[in-house]
Amino acid sequence: MNGRGKVTSTVLKTEKSGPKMALVPIDELKPHEKGSPVYLELLKQEILRAGVLKYPIIADDKTRVILDGMHRWLVLKNLGHMLIPTILVDAMNDRRIRVGTRRIHRYVRESEDEVSIEMVLSAGLNGHLMKPRSTRHFFPFSKFRRINCGLNLLGKRTPQDISKYLVRASERECKAAVEEWLDEISEELEFLKGRTQEVEQERAEFIDRVKNMNNGFSIF
Repeated sequence: MNGRGKVTSTVLKTEKSGPKMALVPIDELKPHEKGSPVYLELLKQEILRAGVLKYPIIADDKTRVILDGMHRWLVLKNLGHMLIPTILVDAMNDRRIRVGTRRIHRYVRESEDEVSIEMVLSAGLNGHLMKPRSTRHFFPFSKFRRINCGLNLLGKRTPQDISKYLVRASERECKAAVEEWLDEISEELEFLKGRTQEVEQERAEFIDRVKNMNNGFSIF
């Protein structure tokens, strides 16, 4: 916070080999899609029990549009916190950052389901938010960088109304959303299991070829 009472960003970590992390004022950040009431409540209860934010969110450095962690942002905003740990990336120029519509699109790309970074940033800037969980962002680093940032370090003010960022959903729709998320995770696990079997088979066959060489060249 500066001398005039305005909340400002504070760089926490900058490395040549890694992304920049900063404590960013919550009001500077912009979501690009609507939030889910059930996921928000699950996360809110977890954060309040722990008393910490386990992982930073990820946002575009230039536009401050949130790419990953919107529900964490909503929870802290709703609780009245003023700052949030954020990894800042150059979404427009770092071509290693990709967008899909399902977790499995980290490994396979389907052109008909592709969403561009430009579309995501535009939704955040113009306020025409996408549906909940419309996008999955994939980064050249792990987004699970545990920081365990205490909530007491994030400032406090009057709790903020976040209803405009949430979709309305019945209990039945919330249950269906949870089942859909679990199905998506299972889909990714099945894909990885299949790829693991393929790679293990390829490795075994390659070792057999080497062992069966007849020209006297020995490796094993």
